[in-house]
Amino acid sequence: MRCVSTAPPRLAPIFRSDTQLQILGATYLEPERRFTIPELVERSSRPQPTVAREVGRLTQSGLLESELRNGRRTVWAASSSPIFDELRSILLKTVGPKAVLEERFAGMRGVDRAMIYGSWARRYHGEVGPLPQDVDLLVIGSGNVTKIRAAADIATGKLGRDVNVTVLTPAEWDAADSGFIAHVKDGPLVELGLKQ
Repeated sequence: MRCVSTAPPRLAPIFRSDTQLQILGATYLEPERRFTIPELVERSSRPQPTVAREVGRLTQSGLLESELRNGRRTVWAASSSPIFDELRSILLKTVGPKAVLEERFAGMRGVDRAMIYGSWARRYHGEVGPLPQDVDLLVIGSGNVTKIRAAADIATGKLGRDVNVTVLTPAEWDAADSGFIAHVKDGPLVELGLKQ
């Protein structure tokens, strides 16, 4: 029985399927890491046979590398691929933290604005450096802090890296012209598109 993919992912329609996008996103955004098939199943929320077939296709095409050791298959991004840098850049901008956080915070009551700052924002804007180990998120609004932190925890699980959230009221954001907030305002920011 052949698995027929529905529509291409809305986030990045240049990819054949959302499964493909999620697998490439996981492996290319952490190119130094080796993933097992169960880890990719968890990351993509897709059935194991679907993930295994997609991993096979991506390995055949030279976008992933694979090794079977002691009965356990591991896969990782093919960093020697001639399109590695370009593909990683596309994935960083599509399935990276911005997309995950927008999904988590879209329409959340009391959240006026949310933005990523710090090292992930610097990479997003093209600054060279190591892949950030965490994501710094600033939420501005009068929303329920417990719900905001819970949404950040869910994003942490999906991204496989900590999302450190700071919550400020609009007055705190507008009034600050020194210290931490001034530092955040002076650095690169990645504004989340939040549909209300």
